[in-house]
Amino acid sequence: MKGIIIAGGLGTRLRPVTYHRPKPLVPVANRPFLEYQVALLKQYGIDDIVFATNYMADKIEGHFGDGSRFGVRMRYAIEESPLGTGGAIRNAADRFPGEAVAVFNGDVLTDFDLGHILDFHRQKQAVATITLSEVPSPNPFGVLLLDADGKVDAWNEPSEATKKLLSQGNFEITGTDKINAGFYVFAPEFIESIPQGVPSSVERDIFPRFLERSAPVYGIAPGGFWMDMGRPEQLMIASQAILSGAVKTFTPGAAIGTGSTVAPDAALTGDSSIGNNCTVGAGTKLDATILLDGVTVGKRVSMRGVIVDEGATIEDDCIVEGTAGGSTLVLAAGTVLKQGTRILY
Repeated sequence: MKGIIIAGGLGTRLRPVTYHRPKPLVPVANRPFLEYQVALLKQYGIDDIVFATNYMADKIEGHFGDGSRFGVRMRYAIEESPLGTGGAIRNAADRFPGEAVAVFNGDVLTDFDLGHILDFHRQKQAVATITLSEVPSPNPFGVLLLDADGKVDAWNEPSEATKKLLSQGNFEITGTDKINAGFYVFAPEFIESIPQGVPSSVERDIFPRFLERSAPVYGIAPGGFWMDMGRPEQLMIASQAILSGAVKTFTPGAAIGTGSTVAPDAALTGDSSIGNNCTVGAGTKLDATILLDGVTVGKRVSMRGVIVDEGATIEDDCIVEGTAGGSTLVLAAGTVLKQGTRILY
């Protein structure tokens, strides 16, 4: 089985941390996010992987190289212009002509049992298998309806306007939905049905054709941890899940990066993480806070619910707080907060 990771998005929801790095390389618990996906694929024997890239593709290739450092073979399918999920998959799968492929959306953190999913796909002789996760209903994701055997009867993809409305959380929970969790297994027949070099959506354009003729498209909800890591709040949750062990990963995260200095009486709570080459001064308290590389935090600083991008400086006696249970405050790279600054977000 070959692997594809779709990693070409602009990461607009994660700005400003994606202004100078692609979303796949955003550190989560001091490790570029996509390293977790690569390690998960490798654990289940998928060690020939193509990245479908576009935005800052050179930085992704510069980090992963040929993949040997990670125990895999890594190749790159670069889109000259965005091709959507369908076009990106076809562009990458052309490196594996005539073979089945496993496909990851590049913003999914999960510990799914991929071996169980691959076995299910083979047993059903499926043309496509879609991994599902259960979430509160209604939701801003595509909802799948299955028959008793797991075959997909319908795929209801919300409009962009509906997604925006539901993502704001202003709705009453009415149950649970099974949603597309962003991991697929595709037979060669499915791949070959995607037009080459033409923008398309696998969700809106390709799957409906197969469902219309009752082709063997199956869904499976294997259980386990799953989340879409697209917004700062989700980046915070992802980091905390890795550090707390809530998600099982095959490559470790770290609360404190290399080369960092933390004063003995500084306090780190709420699964906070500190990047490489950071300094945290005496009497400082970091609660549910992420410092990326090269951040300097002075003495007696109090921070809660904050992501601080690389190279920022927080001088002595500052108080910086995000909204409890709400939006996560992000300080852009190079930010300087002068002594005594108060930010209550």
